[in-house]
Amino acid sequence: MSYLRIGAYFMFLVFVSFGSIQVQAQTTEVITSAPTPNITSPAPLPSQVQGKPMIVTPVPTAKELIAMPEGYVNCFTVEASWFKNAWIPEHRICQYQNAPGQTVAYEGVAWIDSYWACTQYTGSTCTKWEWKPGHWVKTLEVY
Repeated sequence: MSYLRIGAYFMFLVFVSFGSIQVQAQTTEVITSAPTPNITSPAPLPSQVQGKPMIVTPVPTAKELIAMPEGYVNCFTVEASWFKNAWIPEHRICQYQNAPGQTVAYEGVAWIDSYWACTQYTGSTCTKWEWKPGHWVKTLEVY
């Protein structure tokens, strides 16, 4: 009886070993990487952003949240840049269009989402942030 047990145990080991080999063969992982995109222009250096330094000071937390008006035609994100001697961090702009017979008349052609503007700086450090709440503009000027 003990020979029968040993034989059954041996068959069990062979079966388990063969089964694990099959599982390993079925779970072969192929790793491929996507091609790296060609970057044609390097990131601007601090002295190359409209002749002024890039502000590296973290932007304060939003002072208030104003809901973006509904009914926009297009929305996009504007990267951080200088505008009228102020550093404007990344923010969103949505465009609107008034049409005849429409039940809602928009107050402008675009809504500029709320943002903090850096109005004073030393080097690349902002020393004064001013809160600009979301507002309508009559003409679209991306900044």
